Amino acid sequence: MKIGIFTDTYFPQVNGVTFTISLWKQKLEEKGHEVYVYYPSGKYKPGLNEHSFKSFEFKFYKDFRVAFPLGMVKEAKSLDVVHIHGLFSMAIAGLRVSQKYDLPRLLTYHTPADEYINYITQTPALRGTLMRIYNLWEKRLLNSCDIVTCPSKFIRDRLVAKGVKDVIVLSNGVDLDFFKPVNPANFKQRHGIYDEGVIGFCGRFGYEKHLEDLIGISDDYKGQILLAGKGPAEEYYIKLAEGKNNVKFLGFLKREDLLALYSSMDMFVFPSTAETQGLVALESMACGTPVVGANAMALKDTIQNGVNGYLYESGDKVDLLNKLELALENREKLSANAKEYVKEHSVEKTAERLCSIYAGLLEKHG
Repeated sequence: MKIGIFTDTYFPQVNGVTFTISLWKQKLEEKGHEVYVYYPSGKYKPGLNEHSFKSFEFKFYKDFRVAFPLGMVKEAKSLDVVHIHGLFSMAIAGLRVSQKYDLPRLLTYHTPADEYINYITQTPALRGTLMRIYNLWEKRLLNSCDIVTCPSKFIRDRLVAKGVKDVIVLSNGVDLDFFKPVNPANFKQRHGIYDEGVIGFCGRFGYEKHLEDLIGISDDYKGQILLAGKGPAEEYYIKLAEGKNNVKFLGFLKREDLLALYSSMDMFVFPSTAETQGLVALESMACGTPVVGANAMALKDTIQNGVNGYLYESGDKVDLLNKLELALENREKLSANAKEYVKEHSVEKTAERLCSIYAGLLEKHG
């Protein structure tokens, strides 16, 4: 099967979407399929069957690029299915290709873009107008696809409530051959990490991640707080943490170092209120580290309260401290449950189901 992936975000951007697409490509190719990825250009050398379109940086959100997908891709005539990841220019490219060559198409919904409009404007009237335009476009695009997949029940219910049809839940999946507990001793020595009482976060530093909740408990939390990553709100969070000696910024880490980071933590803290699944939470669980996260959006699905972690009310620092205390007291049980829970989200299971979805589309399309 020849699969064309059209995505608004890809390397060198580092986020859950880029790693998910890369991992899906790898697993599908291992099953004998040909996977072509079309994406906005950037400082990245394309690999096998990866093709970029000219693009410019979106000034309202650092590192995000908008492509100019002019012309048809040369492999389009021989594609069997179009798989769209994103909602903007590359989604339009995928739509055009599928219509021109009469190909079945599906869309994987990764990001609730309406949660990010504050990056463009905080003026109520303009924000409201942009929200209406976006919601109309989102519904039209998604309903033009044969199937929409999303990584959590919460997001499926949200899309259905907005009038989107044919939505199914498909986990992004975690590579359990890669993410597993390791001995973090060398990593901890290299970065000056405590032996116990270590909590923290890793991922993109965006305002919607609400790392102010984690930084805000530093005066009352006696252990160490680690923050790893980069992003548009990085300077804001660094300034917020000035003078807080138990808050340590580790910067951007290589993917291989994430295993030691997760294994160094007694608890992963995820204050984000804009997750469609929360891939880093699953990665942490795979390494045996439970999660305390905001009781918001898809984290309400990913974190099973009292089973593989705890949920706290976003912005409530007292509740966060209480849930952390409770989680640390029950860490051994939570850790065992987390490692068991994440098996249901293995990328192998995701790839198998994805192949089944493709086959069903081709059969239905005739």
